[in-house]
Amino acid sequence: MTKQRGDDAIDDSHIVEAQDLVQRGRLRNRIRDRTQYAHLLLEPLASLEQRGATPARSKTIKTRYERVTNAHAVDSRTTLKRIQKHLSDLHKLGFLQRTNRNRGESGGRYDEYDLDLAPEIVLDSSDEIETERDR
Repeated sequence: MTKQRGDDAIDDSHIVEAQDLVQRGRLRNRIRDRTQYAHLLLEPLASLEQRGATPARSKTIKTRYERVTNAHAVDSRTTLKRIQKHLSDLHKLGFLQRTNRNRGESGGRYDEYDLDLAPEIVLDSSDEIETERDR
């Protein structure tokens, strides 16, 4: 990295940048290890995160998921319960944060989700995975 920048010596900024690159690489590998279903579910969450629309309810995520699957020409037929189960699994794996909400009798009890990693990593990984599949 020092040579790429044309610097003579290593300083703290080089170390921080190298650590960031390693962390991003690890996260990309973790995302690649998931199923296609998980990739397609992380993508709408990343998009919502970039728009500042998180945390989001599973109904909102399902709607976005259906758009993503249609864009990738993948069968999007699934139930809300199945989406919720996969969101719960992704939360347990450390990809998502989950917030439990209770609005009482009038609003009910529900969960909201947001990414626990940078949305750019998810979107970049999704693009890389899609490119690899097309080869």
